[in-house]
Amino acid sequence: MTRLLIVIGLLLAFPGPSVGVRAEDIPLVAAASNLSHALDEIVAAYQAETHAQVRVSFGSSGNFTRQILQGAPFNLFLSADKKYLDMLRAEDHQVVASSILARGRIGFFIPRGSGLSELDMQGIQQALQHGQYRRIALANPDFAPYGVAAMQALQSAGVWVLEQNKLLLGESAAQTMQFSLSGGVDLGVIPSSYAGLPEIALKGEFLLIPETWHQPLLQYRVLLTDTAAARRFYEYLRSPTALGIMKAHGYETETEDAAETGQASSLSSETPNKLTRAQRQVTSEPVITDQ
Repeated sequence: MTRLLIVIGLLLAFPGPSVGVRAEDIPLVAAASNLSHALDEIVAAYQAETHAQVRVSFGSSGNFTRQILQGAPFNLFLSADKKYLDMLRAEDHQVVASSILARGRIGFFIPRGSGLSELDMQGIQQALQHGQYRRIALANPDFAPYGVAAMQALQSAGVWVLEQNKLLLGESAAQTMQFSLSGGVDLGVIPSSYAGLPEIALKGEFLLIPETWHQPLLQYRVLLTDTAAARRFYEYLRSPTALGIMKAHGYETETEDAAETGQASSLSSETPNKLTRAQRQVTSEPVITDQ
């Protein structure tokens, strides 16, 4: 029943193919939400070059992994962490090919009027250590790799205990950005891929967090079905055009296109460890989901 409901939901979310186009010729892609703006441009470029269609659904990597294991008919999975690729393999789910796509970054978004506005990184660090903030928005570390990196960065900044009433957890990186722009927080930890958006410059300031403050955010591309259409888009994701778009959105792309093993030679494939609930001190904070 669960699998049937997921399939029906996806069919309702995506309209049928254009006249004369077979459904199997339109890859269905599950992508981590931090990729949304870059991937929209990549899909537009791909469709302009090939006249082929692609359909993309954005959300958290953890939620997509659960849906795929329950039978969601995705052809490709663009995950924000290798951990979820490993979970698919551990459950003997078909993985045709995989490799690192790019490396992400995160930063602090400080809204205008926040108690942390007009501070440099050192000033923000000191304010955080002394609890001088109302609320902090970040992605939920339980199923969003960017949330794990955010917690690691806050700990590197000297914040070891976060009061649960001062923490606002988003279901995904995209929802975390919405919370950060809402005016109800002093600080949001968001992907650098959002830094160039007009609303970010209009409503606040973005400061890039040093990479040494958290473990690498390695984005993976995973080919789940070996159809010609799916493979073509999978390969296009490492094309010069696609990588140029990724770079323009703040991703590091200096990695060789790995063999079909999920490994790459020039970037570490280690996955950040999930922080314990004792370290986070936020065990009862409710997760706010998209409406």
